[in-house]
Amino acid sequence: MASCIGAMQLLVGWLLAVGLPLVASFSTKATSTPIKLLTTTHDVLKTTNVTAERSPHTINLFSLPPKDDKYKLPGEALVRECWRWKDSILGDGRDYFVPKPKALKAFQSLFLGMVIDVVCIDKNNECSPVEGILSMPSSDSTVRLPLSSRVDPLFDQSATCSCTFEVVECVALSNCARFETIFVLEEQQQQTKIDLIQNITLCADIAGRYLTAYRLHQQISSQRTKSSSLLERAGLTTWLDLPGAVNTESNLDNNLSDKQCSEIISLAQRLSSMDGALNLSSHLGLIAGGLAPRPNRPDREVIFRPYSSRDAHILLQLKRTVEVVSVVDREEDGLESGKRPKNSRGRIKTLLDGALSAGKAARNEDIVPEIKQLKEYGSDGTPPKGVSDVVAQAAIEKAVQPSVESCVARLTAMETADDITQLRQQVNEIASSLCLDSKDGSRLTKMANELLHQPTILLREGKLSRSEIDDVIRSIEVELRSHA
Repeated sequence: MASCIGAMQLLVGWLLAVGLPLVASFSTKATSTPIKLLTTTHDVLKTTNVTAERSPHTINLFSLPPKDDKYKLPGEALVRECWRWKDSILGDGRDYFVPKPKALKAFQSLFLGMVIDVVCIDKNNECSPVEGILSMPSSDSTVRLPLSSRVDPLFDQSATCSCTFEVVECVALSNCARFETIFVLEEQQQQTKIDLIQNITLCADIAGRYLTAYRLHQQISSQRTKSSSLLERAGLTTWLDLPGAVNTESNLDNNLSDKQCSEIISLAQRLSSMDGALNLSSHLGLIAGGLAPRPNRPDREVIFRPYSSRDAHILLQLKRTVEVVSVVDREEDGLESGKRPKNSRGRIKTLLDGALSAGKAARNEDIVPEIKQLKEYGSDGTPPKGVSDVVAQAAIEKAVQPSVESCVARLTAMETADDITQLRQQVNEIASSLCLDSKDGSRLTKMANELLHQPTILLREGKLSRSEIDDVIRSIEVELRSHA
């Protein structure tokens, strides 16, 4: 584990050192329960000044934690029930995991389009989250969840503020070693007298955390109330893709008992989480490269084995995961709305594609020639840890780091696409109007394109904020008028 934490420190430290632009839409602040591997990463990022403008999108990952064999942690029985459900319905193929795209799509359908209101109490101009309200617009049903078993149900409603999110992209990463949900949450609105910007990361984490816990609790509750099928008793469900085995009841249960609420709260608090493009891209890149610890096998030491067919099987698992990414269909809104067209898999697909690139590069002798030192140990052999650690460091520097940098840059560009369109459109309109009064319209058009080049690059790199666009447009207009 120590070598993996060191690997993550090296990866993120390098990215920060080269000045990789971090788009604020994908917050890099630590969440309340960071994944153990990334604790040091979050500490590094918290000391970094990020000034790019905040976007309405956040990207979050929630992971089912390792089992606690000492049963000292609260909600341990629930965590184990979730692992059993995952193994039974979504598969436990061990080293050669059998993908289940139909079952995954069925499970993901429970999240896509969900709207979550995070309600907070205004205390001295600071927000303290007290309640989560889940709703599914398609079924016109809601459920209210207290965010703590100690919250007074009669809190003063007049002193509350809220932030609303919609799940616009989601995927479940389920394989032999882990179960994680990844969401892109779109901020819909704020109802508050105070500024919630500083609390957006916390609110988004709460929204995804309690939504994941609610849906997982729905699945294990369904298993409790039904008898095992013949296929389950024979252990065959692990090898079959059975979407019908997923409880896809979309109507939300607004009559939860105190016990059910308590279980959901306990499960939500046990989930590990992370947020931000840099964190998720680094995490997924290490997974694809066979360099990350396995939550379902926390006692197994992670040794980099680039020639192992078992370890390389993660690449197939990630490819199958890319194919089932779910995205809200916004085609009816029209392209002018700035929403994604139908069949686009957007941000999560970009993350997974980046992870696949990292995983392939880490096993490529042309990119990381150091891995040849491990070739003599073959597919099933285990190299000495000292040698493996040195080669793993080379793989991170030469394969994972460049893939993470490229992935974050693409995500940054996605966030700024609408701003770039707005900038170019307004400048082109100014140039067109000036061309009507000028004898040399083509020269002004060429000049406008030249003046647009630098601010476009800055926007794409996240170094120019949305609030500065109007100033840039005015400056370009003055320059064009002086040459008209």
